Amino acid sequence: MKSVLSLFSGIGGLCHHGIAAAGLSHKFQVKQFVEISPYSQSQLRHEQPQTPIHSDITTYNCHRGQFDIVCGGFPCAGTSNSGNRQGLTDPRPAIALIENPTGLLYRGLDQIICDLDSIGYMGGWNCISAQQVGLPHERKRIFIIAYPNGLFNSQQPTPWTNQIRNHIEEVRLSLETRSYQPGISKVASRISIGVAKNIPGNYDARRAYGLSCSPRQAAVAWKRIDYLCSLLFEKEAS
Repeated sequence: MKSVLSLFSGIGGLCHHGIAAAGLSHKFQVKQFVEISPYSQSQLRHEQPQTPIHSDITTYNCHRGQFDIVCGGFPCAGTSNSGNRQGLTDPRPAIALIENPTGLLYRGLDQIICDLDSIGYMGGWNCISAQQVGLPHERKRIFIIAYPNGLFNSQQPTPWTNQIRNHIEEVRLSLETRSYQPGISKVASRISIGVAKNIPGNYDARRAYGLSCSPRQAAVAWKRIDYLCSLLFEKEAS
């Protein structure tokens, strides 16, 4: 069982529910959530009462080697096409195995790739829409999966672009494992989510949903991570 640190956890769409949607709960388990929103914390606590939640990314510390996988979608107001478009100059911190809106392509992706390279990490990224995995709304998201240079030595992983179509098809045919509170599905298609307070319903729930990627989208990335972990297992066994 690989241990996962979930940063900027939200309501768990990227990590906890993404792992479940990929059918990989027997291989990956979130051991720590880091999330500042009280509403999102309440949802995580309800669904995963045994998993600790730390509220502030700026004061969170962990031990070297404590987690096998670190992932999260850092605050996207600077990179989102519907946000303030400040890019990575937005003052909020960012450290993650990354998920973000497609505005990151134009406002920060180059810097992230360069920063990863400067600390000895490589990998790849892909854009996955909610429609590709069978959902009614588009909501495109970028997923970056990075790992240390030389981790696989002579056995280089198959490029993600060679696998992603099969992974998307597998996920598309699966069932959505995430259920939302009543009324959320009504604002999930072709309506701006989580920004207007005058839309009827639970504003906190709408906002939490709007900030989250779909577990199905995340599941595609987790299938890639599962493949990379399988290569490491083969390497350790040889």
